[in-house]
Amino acid sequence: MRFIYSFLRSLLSSLHGLSVQSMDHTHKACDDGGGGRILRLIAMTGAVVLAFSLPARAEIFQWQDPVSKVSLTVPDTWRMVHGQKPDDVVTFYAPGADDHASCRMRVRKDRRFMIYPVRFSDEVQRTAYNAGKFWDDYLAEFDGYKIHEMWDNAGLGRGFGTYAEASFVTSAGPKMQKRGVMFASLYRDKAYILECSAEAHAYARHHDAFMNVAKAVDFRKAIHEFPAGHYRDFIRDGGLKIKAVRAVDWATY
Repeated sequence: MRFIYSFLRSLLSSLHGLSVQSMDHTHKACDDGGGGRILRLIAMTGAVVLAFSLPARAEIFQWQDPVSKVSLTVPDTWRMVHGQKPDDVVTFYAPGADDHASCRMRVRKDRRFMIYPVRFSDEVQRTAYNAGKFWDDYLAEFDGYKIHEMWDNAGLGRGFGTYAEASFVTSAGPKMQKRGVMFASLYRDKAYILECSAEAHAYARHHDAFMNVAKAVDFRKAIHEFPAGHYRDFIRDGGLKIKAVRAVDWATY
């Protein structure tokens, strides 16, 4: 802001100087293009005022859990709350008291499938965290839940995932009818569950924000893209020749 004030002050000083000059030396100012300079300075001033009067863009806040290393990115106007349930790592509440819009990240230890090679990750997800039984079990903690749609072959962070959209009545605090989107993903030894919901009448207003939160979720990298990691495939290297004084004594491997 200090730069803006200095810039506008210099413009006003220039305009004042030009106006005094034009009063004392009218014909000379016109010959030297003083009127054109005044118009250009007025146009520049208008452009600066217009640029800084445009609506400000919303800022974002990135949060990372120090234990599981899962990270979330939300608008910086959202309020953060910790530890409502044992597997809750964080909950963010959006502004608007009547909407009760929030996103909750849950992390659960699950080491059952670490023995399987990485290439089976998608099949493990469809078996252990499928779009059928998993969401029925998960939503059972709420009253009167109804699943509107769900499918596998989704994703969350770095893992294969499952998606659901459902309505339910809250089980804790004031009773209210809510609607939300949910994602679950098993990555190495942890299950990550993102649940974003709002009161049913306000859900449509928050849907896009919920999806943006889901798209920005990230996990600490624990699985390499290649089965052998960065291991060099030395078998494809050329032959190794060890020279000696005499050619007959050279060795080739």
